[in-house]
Amino acid sequence: MNITITDQANCKKEVRLQVSSEVIRAETDKTAADLARKVNLPGFRPGHVPTSVIKSRFRKDLRNQVAANLLPDAINLAAKEKNLRIVGQPSLDEFNFGDDESLNAVFTIEVAPEFELGDYKNIPLAKRVYKVKDEDVEKELDRLRQRHAELVPVEDRPAQVDDIVTANLKGHFVREETSEGEARDESAESDDDEIDEPDTEILLVEEGVNKQFTDALAGAQVGDTREFTVSYPQDYSHEDVAGRSINYEAEVTAIRFKELPAVDDDFAQSVDDGFNTVDELRADIRSRLESQSEELTRRALGKAALDHLLDRHRFDLPQGVVEDQMNSKLKSLLSRLNIEGLDFSRLDVEKLREPFRKEAERDVCASFIIDRIVEAEGITADDEEVDKEITHLAEHLRQSASALKARLTRDNSLDSIRFQIKNRKALDIVIDSADIQIEEVEGLDKISPPTSEEEEQTEE
Repeated sequence: MNITITDQANCKKEVRLQVSSEVIRAETDKTAADLARKVNLPGFRPGHVPTSVIKSRFRKDLRNQVAANLLPDAINLAAKEKNLRIVGQPSLDEFNFGDDESLNAVFTIEVAPEFELGDYKNIPLAKRVYKVKDEDVEKELDRLRQRHAELVPVEDRPAQVDDIVTANLKGHFVREETSEGEARDESAESDDDEIDEPDTEILLVEEGVNKQFTDALAGAQVGDTREFTVSYPQDYSHEDVAGRSINYEAEVTAIRFKELPAVDDDFAQSVDDGFNTVDELRADIRSRLESQSEELTRRALGKAALDHLLDRHRFDLPQGVVEDQMNSKLKSLLSRLNIEGLDFSRLDVEKLREPFRKEAERDVCASFIIDRIVEAEGITADDEEVDKEITHLAEHLRQSASALKARLTRDNSLDSIRFQIKNRKALDIVIDSADIQIEEVEGLDKISPPTSEEEEQTEE
């Protein structure tokens, strides 16, 4: 087989292959014989059609099948002979048969970037260690009280800040002027622009978008009807009302306030019957906060190590891999929106996808660096380590380890588990060998939690 490689931009290469006529004839004979056993042609007994007839009657289909049979193995052989580390799926640009029956094909492939692995040991890292304070415990205790609060009807006063007002909401979008200065009634464009939301619960707050509801409903009594306009900012989370104004009519049907439970032993027992006293509850909160702070410290240290490696290495990235990573992040986002019950059918998916590019490029770059460290250190992940990882994952997913392993095996995902283990070991080597300066910080309010993407990267 003749192989010609031509370099292109961004980790792409053009691969021209020529498979010899001898190989093509042998594969053609084999494929024709197989087809002869399956086709039914008038004048011939089933399974006894001569291969010469097959080659004549099905010449084009036969050639296409021969190409489909041979080209995947040919590109893999070319990659092995030329030491190409193909990433993603090769793209078949063209193929044709020569006069001598040889097969000529042109592929575009993306390969792993070539770069010199710099020093990844003894790098300077700052490790922030957070000390849990009594104030942190009390804040968490207050959050538990909010969660266990009872909603009590208001009977002797009008609505005020921190109350929850239940109202039957009706409304329509405010007319806007077109570019020609003419009024445009958006409510007339679609029935979807008419608001009719009975029994809507509205928390009266002192800031944010809901403050407009507070200004309108503070002082209201049950049975009152208030009319008001709410203007939503351009970056509002619900795209269908972002940047628009709505005239509301609200009929108040109930006013309630949160009655927080007293911080005593009864409250501790209501949180979990495993607690007898509020001191036991406080001790448990402190223990959980300390575990969380340790985990955040670990993740932040992993992110800092990756940032340092990324600063030391600059190279072109295979854009197909970046695109795949962007698609994966978008898929995760849409999955979360779906779980939260949010309608994303009107969203521009491409606009949502593009902001992930920078994060995707960072992830892909980091993965190639870590992969090179794995190779340099000869890191492996044996079956026992894979089983241990599956057991840990099964506990998190509340599944049996055997069922999870069976599913991962069926989906050919065990290599992904092995890959994650090796990457984690590589990052541990970087961190364990680093020159770490410890900085103690009091109070969890100083923590800047990593994003979900950063958590995924440092965990992988």
